[in-house]
Amino acid sequence: MVPIESYVTISEEATLYEAIKALQSAMHSEGRAWHGHRSVLVLGEDNSLVGILTMRGLLRAAGLKELEEDPQIKAESWGWYYVNRLREETKVRVRDVMRPLELYTVDAGATVLDVALVLLKQQVNSLPVMHEGKVIGIVRTLDVFMVIDDYFY
Repeated sequence: MVPIESYVTISEEATLYEAIKALQSAMHSEGRAWHGHRSVLVLGEDNSLVGILTMRGLLRAAGLKELEEDPQIKAESWGWYYVNRLREETKVRVRDVMRPLELYTVDAGATVLDVALVLLKQQVNSLPVMHEGKVIGIVRTLDVFMVIDDYFY
């Protein structure tokens, strides 16, 4: 599990562009492959954790790019105008594409097997870890992978 304090956070009112920039700023390469978390934690108005926004969620929300590349849109005289207006006027907020906190969580006392089952069943790569009703960290697929060998000997 990764402690909650080491994650990047963003307001639920932030734009997707701001979320992308926040996540990019948390990445580092150290001369090799890029490292960093693949999600940002979403804070509500009272600074409480209300959700998680993953890279996958950001990529899904970036469907606007598909419109730009669509040959039928490009061929129409109104196409470029439409796409540019959509880009300028669309103010998609983090709250619109985040995964709400209450959807999938695990208890701090859960076993590695229990966590793995939730990750697989819900088809997610990270889960908030709860202790006495409060989020204390995030457990990722990578975290489970790093200790799964204990189940094979």
